[in-house]
Amino acid sequence: MAGFACVHHIEIGAVDGAGTVDVLRDRFTFTLQATRFTPLADQWLLAKNNTRFLITSLKCSDKEKLQKDPYVINWASYVESGDKLPTRDSAFNIAFQVKDLDTSLRRLNNNGAVLSKPVQTEHDANGSVRAVTVKSCVGDMHHTLIEKGEYSGCFLPGFTELEPEDSPKPPASDIQYPLNSVMEAFDHVALCVEMNTSMEIIGWYERCFGMKRFLINADEEDDQGLILSTNDVGLRLRAMEYWKCAEVGLVTEEESAGSECTVSRLSMVIGEGLPPLPGSTEENQVVAWMRHHGGPGIQHVAISTSDIKGTVTNLKQAGVEFAVPPPPAYYTEVGRLNDIIQAGEDVDLLRRHGILIDTEADGIHYVSEGDKKEEAQRKDSYLLQIFTKPMLTTDPFFMEFIQREGASGFGSGNVAALYRSVQDYIVNK
Repeated sequence: MAGFACVHHIEIGAVDGAGTVDVLRDRFTFTLQATRFTPLADQWLLAKNNTRFLITSLKCSDKEKLQKDPYVINWASYVESGDKLPTRDSAFNIAFQVKDLDTSLRRLNNNGAVLSKPVQTEHDANGSVRAVTVKSCVGDMHHTLIEKGEYSGCFLPGFTELEPEDSPKPPASDIQYPLNSVMEAFDHVALCVEMNTSMEIIGWYERCFGMKRFLINADEEDDQGLILSTNDVGLRLRAMEYWKCAEVGLVTEEESAGSECTVSRLSMVIGEGLPPLPGSTEENQVVAWMRHHGGPGIQHVAISTSDIKGTVTNLKQAGVEFAVPPPPAYYTEVGRLNDIIQAGEDVDLLRRHGILIDTEADGIHYVSEGDKKEEAQRKDSYLLQIFTKPMLTTDPFFMEFIQREGASGFGSGNVAALYRSVQDYIVNK
């Protein structure tokens, strides 16, 4: 069985579940691997290498019935009163695999976390799985913690594994690169939150999940975060990650079999709007995103790739639309030409696909222990990034693809480019 990072899967709630499955399968080239259909909801598991999305479409909103189901959550219940079906899509559940669910549960209980679902044990012919779901302090977000033990099924008990021929793939003639070689694992998730709440959110995740804040790159100030601005509006970014996952109970499936942890890490980047300048009428992109989403939540998910050019080529051929590329000057001497040449990348290919490069993404990761600070800084490295347009029918959620060449953080140039691109979309749409 393939090993997965500490992220077991990410769940997307979809009003039109079958349509969302078609988008992920036919455009993003994911494989449909398992399904679960009940009177309460239809669920589909789509995967590619170490990246798994669970699509859930509710058919019943009865709270008591949903509470008894081990896997189904009404993601809209935090904003809509009564028993109502969701009217908006949302990427709302980041599920983690843990090695000791009881230890994780004690930590959650000791810090006053609210459980969306109690601890439940599910069985099938492949073994048993224990799980609990906790409500995040951010908007409609939840986290399911999964202890799999010796479970040998493809996903979770109750899901029906599909044969390969049950999951159509794009015609081979349309694909220039091997599908399984270009998307690898979840790299990070980005959240949009209300103004002046990011430090409170980081504190909650530190207490409940053992996460640690890290500086996004060398430009970030410890107390202020990374500040970006354009025209009359601005954005503050702070980030956190699961640090030394084995110490907080998060493991890969390979670790649970006794091998060394190498990829058990997830970064979460938090964006909050800054107060507008006096007299400004321009809407901040974070505020606009939350208005469309219905509150704070997951803005985008980033997937790592070892070949971003191949990934983008395949996805464009399959119909994926990407964000507006940077202006032509980005790929000249007044832009990032020298960085591209120094990195040994093909200038024409990056320009053709609108791929961004950043050499500032060294990242300063640390754990504070009194006056001590543990730092690991990488230089002479770079990363490549590209962002899709929103991919859900009724939500502004989008995806990012990222290729890291030694860079562990996030380059301020690329973050600023994304910020300005999204802001321009909001102002001129």
